[in-house]
Amino acid sequence: MKRNFNTILVPTDFSEKSLAALEESFNLARLTNLDITLIHVIRDTGNAVFSIFDSEKSKDLQHEYEDQIRKELIKIANDASKKSGAKVNAVISRGKEYDKILKAAKLLESKFIVTGQNAEPLGDKKTYIGSVTSRVIRNAPCPVITINNRHTYDGCRSILLPLDLTEETRQKVTNAIELAKLFNSSIKVISVLPSSQEKEKINRLKIQLSMVKSFIEESKIPVQAELIERSKETKSVVPTILKYAEEQGDIDLIMIMTQKETALIDLFLGSSAQDIIAHSKIPVMSIIPKQLGFISIFS
Repeated sequence: MKRNFNTILVPTDFSEKSLAALEESFNLARLTNLDITLIHVIRDTGNAVFSIFDSEKSKDLQHEYEDQIRKELIKIANDASKKSGAKVNAVISRGKEYDKILKAAKLLESKFIVTGQNAEPLGDKKTYIGSVTSRVIRNAPCPVITINNRHTYDGCRSILLPLDLTEETRQKVTNAIELAKLFNSSIKVISVLPSSQEKEKINRLKIQLSMVKSFIEESKIPVQAELIERSKETKSVVPTILKYAEEQGDIDLIMIMTQKETALIDLFLGSSAQDIIAHSKIPVMSIIPKQLGFISIFS
């Protein structure tokens, strides 16, 4: 069933990273000819701030606070509209942030969610993405692009596609091709050599890379495919992927698939996806695999 996409949804808490995400959405809006919807969610806990006052005074202060938020949001939306040339709408909601963002994405039939990513340190020098961002990524009805800092290039020269031997590979490649056509960009496909140097696994990765490269070439998209060595100082493939991405100099988007776990605890993403999102200086697009609820971004 073909979806009628209406907007690019950009959540904001007025932080520097959320404003960087808004700027990142400008190019997407131009390419897709879509509006941008800027959403700010006032948390449920906001009422507690005014609880020290009597009921009437508390209500007055809440209304005054919301008016200030609304004026600031409208100002940012108007400035963004002038800068981007796109229509930028402003929406205020109240409740749980991730819940309201997800509901807005569904209600507005958003094509993308573009969000600033505030990483949180949780001991042992590891960094995890915030719980709101994590929940949005894992449950979004559309691809989510996370921004860690201001991206200096206006456009997308090349998309990085890290591949392993999971069954979602074909979906990832198909979406990368469609996105490359939209951005008029090239694709760089990489697989990281297994640390064990298992010959069978290495051969399978080589065959897969060759097939993927041929498949992308058939779509007339410039492509290069490489099997790269894992950094010796780490067990994770993530530092190797991120180092490659930064050294290339022309990669403006990393595309990954995320797993929607069935476990009761749904706060965190898979470790590799989470680490890429938390540590990448380059925007990351996260997509839920089709069999777990993903609908093609171009269907």
